[in-house]
Order: sequence, then C-alpha cells, then structure tokens
Amino acid sequence: MTGSGSGGTISETALRPRTDRVSPVVVGCHEGFDMLAYPVANRVGESPCWHHGQERLYWIDVRGQQLLRLDPATGRVERWDLPDVVGSIALCQSGEVWLALRHGVHALDTDSGLLRLVASVEDDRPDNRLNDGKVSPSGRWFVFGSMDDRPRKEPTGALYCMSLQGELRTLWRGLVVANGIAFSADGSTLYFSDSARGLVFKADWNEQRGCIGEPSIWCVLDEAAGRPDGATVDTVGHYWSAGVSAGCLNVLDRSGALHRKLPVPCRAPTMPAFGGARSDVLFVTSLVRPDWASAGVCDGALLMLRGCGHGVPAALLGTH
Repeated sequence: MTGSGSGGTISETALRPRTDRVSPVVVGCHEGFDMLAYPVANRVGESPCWHHGQERLYWIDVRGQQLLRLDPATGRVERWDLPDVVGSIALCQSGEVWLALRHGVHALDTDSGLLRLVASVEDDRPDNRLNDGKVSPSGRWFVFGSMDDRPRKEPTGALYCMSLQGELRTLWRGLVVANGIAFSADGSTLYFSDSARGLVFKADWNEQRGCIGEPSIWCVLDEAAGRPDGATVDTVGHYWSAGVSAGCLNVLDRSGALHRKLPVPCRAPTMPAFGGARSDVLFVTSLVRPDWASAGVCDGALLMLRGCGHGVPAALLGTH
C-alpha cells in the first residue's frame, strides 16, 4: 500500500505554469468584515496556504487538477496543470510543493516543473483518493487523509502522517471523507473531521513522534448547520470550519461549542486559512457544484476577509 522514493515521476513533461492577472471584486463590508473576491473560477478550490517568505497564497482546484499561486499585491495568478486529481498541498522549506494526488504524495519543483514521487498511498484502493492535509506545527510531518471517491461512500478513508523522507504511518481508520485537519495554536491538539458524517474529532498530538491519542467526537455539524469541510485555527483557540453545505464559516470555541456563525457570499465555502504579513487576513476557497444552473460571482472564487483575527503562521515542511 505504501512506498517511498525520489526518482519516480508521473510525467516526463515538466509542468510549466500559465500566468494571468485577476482583479478582485469588492464585496464590501460583509457581516462586519471588509471582503474581496478573486473570481478565479475554481471547480473545487481547496487547501489555501500562505507562504510568509514569498508573500504568496498557494491553493488547489481539486477537480480542475491545478495548483495555483496568487500575489495579492499585483493580482498575478499562476496555474500549474496537474496530471491527476489533487486533495491538498504542503509547502516545503526546500521550495518544493508536496501534492497529495489521487494515490500518492508527489513533490513539485515550481522552478523546473519536475514532479517526483515521494510515496505511494492507497494504490490498492482504486475507489479512494487522498484529500485534506496540513504540515505539523514544527514542520516535521505532513498529516493528510483519504476518502471514498464514489457517490455512495463507505468508511474506507484514513488519516496518515508522513515524514520528509516519505515514511508513512496510519493515525486513524474508518473515515468516509477525511477533512478539517488543523492543529491547536500550542501544537498539542490535532483536529480533523469526517465531512460525510458531519463529525469533528479532536485528539492529543505528539509532535516529536508524529502520533495521536485516542480521538473523540468534539462537535457535530449537520447539513443545515454546515457540514465540516476544511478548517483552520486562530491564535485564541477558535476552530474555523467551512460549512460547505450552508454557505458559512462555523467558528467553534475550545469546548467545541459554536462561538459564531459567519455567513459568506458563496454557497459552498471549502476551507479558510489565515495569511498576509501579520497573519490577519482570512482567505476562503469555494466550489461550484456540477448541478447548479448558474454560479454567482463568489461561487468558485477565492475570498479575502480582513478583521477576523489572527492565525498562526503555517509551518514549512522540513523546517524542524
């Protein structure tokens, strides 16, 4: 099921980005926050991650099979077309971007375009694919999950932890759609969700060893409340969960109780992430469902909110 290596590639062709400029649309003061929307036309935007050294935002389009990078100062957007569906990313100290493609983690050198295999994952489960993921607080681990990619889903997904050398361990099994991965501000707690069942879990996290304690159900969010998709945590301990079925962000306090529900101007937000020079800008990705007759200007857009608080700067893989 698993393996590692540094020489495997999916494609012999170097991946070169296409570049354009996207002018943000002013949404105005929405729910008390200044908000912009970048109409990037994502099918399933996900996994936003701010790179403090570059002052750029990276994210993906899952079904569009793209890695994207935005310079908010200029509106310049670069898009790398990928050879398969992508579930999440990890930014590396080396400058590479790790991509959780369908059945393996690959490293992309954004300068040369070389894509190399780091480790195969679940290549014996053709109905599964990799999904949400985050770099651990010290940059020692890439924690990511998998999901059943069929319309009628079963709990065949799992939560994994991978080292920089591609060594893989299983943290938890029995998930339908692994999602919502985030670490508490002090690095002692791992949060994750099962989007299909509306469950958010918490577990003790050991950063040194890359392992968890027994997970417990921390919060239940149903279809009406907003099924838990991607998530982030702010510096005061609130867990920000994208309510993908309810057009909102559900902000949970340390006990798992709802602290605030923040409606957003897109129907299906997928993941929030703090960024900007002071980690005080909240970026939110979104999706467009295939059965929608039409999409609004904010559906499939990248939202940018100011005044929501501060997040912990994202660690780069390999910085420990």
